[in-house]
Amino acid sequence: MAGEMILIVDDEMEIGGLLGMYLQKEGYRYHVSMNGAQALQFVEELEPDLIVLDVFLPDLDGYELCRQLRTMTTAPIMFLSCRDTELDKVVGLSVGGDDYLSKPFSPPELVARIKAHLRRSQMQLHRLTVKSKSILSSKSLQVHLDSHEVYVDGEKIELSAKEYQLLSYFMLNSKQVLSFDQLLLNIWGMENEVETKTLQVHVGNLRKKIEKDPAKPQRLVTVRGTGYKFNEAARTI
Repeated sequence: MAGEMILIVDDEMEIGGLLGMYLQKEGYRYHVSMNGAQALQFVEELEPDLIVLDVFLPDLDGYELCRQLRTMTTAPIMFLSCRDTELDKVVGLSVGGDDYLSKPFSPPELVARIKAHLRRSQMQLHRLTVKSKSILSSKSLQVHLDSHEVYVDGEKIELSAKEYQLLSYFMLNSKQVLSFDQLLLNIWGMENEVETKTLQVHVGNLRKKIEKDPAKPQRLVTVRGTGYKFNEAARTI
C-alpha cells in the first residue's frame, strides 16, 4: 500500500531529489539524509519502511552504516552505488543489505524494486501473523512471529528482514526441499541468475547466526543442484 516512508541516504542532492519525485508520484513519503550520522538519527525518529543507501558517504562508509542500521531496524535496505563489481554486491548483501543497484540507475527500475521489496515484506508479515502470538520452535531455535524476535539457545539474535523471512519460511516448511526458484518467488518475488547469488549470500549469512559450525551446517542444509532444506522438525507453539 502507498504511504510508506522511504529513507534515502545519499550525499548527492540531485539523486535524492530525483528519486523523491518518483516516489511521491507513487504515493510514498520520503526523507533524504546526506550523511551517516543523520541517517542513524532519522531511522530512530521516522522508523522508515525501506532504506535506500549509498556506499560513499562523507562521514561513514555505507557498508559500516548498514551494519549499524541492522541493530536498529529490520526494514529492507537497498544499496545504490557506483561500485558495480560482484564482490561489491556480495559485501553489501553480507553486511545486511537486501538488494544492490548500480549507478547510473533507472529511477523507474529502482521504484519497481522498492515496490517489490515492500510488497514481499507485507505479504510475509501477513502470512506469518495469521496465527497471532505463535512461536515457531525447533530444538534450541525459536522464532516469535508476533514480535519478530529470534532466539538461539535462549539468546536473542539479530536478523535482517530477508534473513528473518527466509528462516520463518524454512521452518514453516521444515523437512521439505525448497528449490531456488521457489525461494526466490516466495521471498523476493523474482528469479534470475543475479538473484540466485543473492539468495546464496543470505543463506550463508543466516547460517552464521543459527548454526554451531556454519561451514558444516546441520539445520539449514544444501540439497545439491536443487535448493535447501531446514533439516529439523519445527512446530508452532
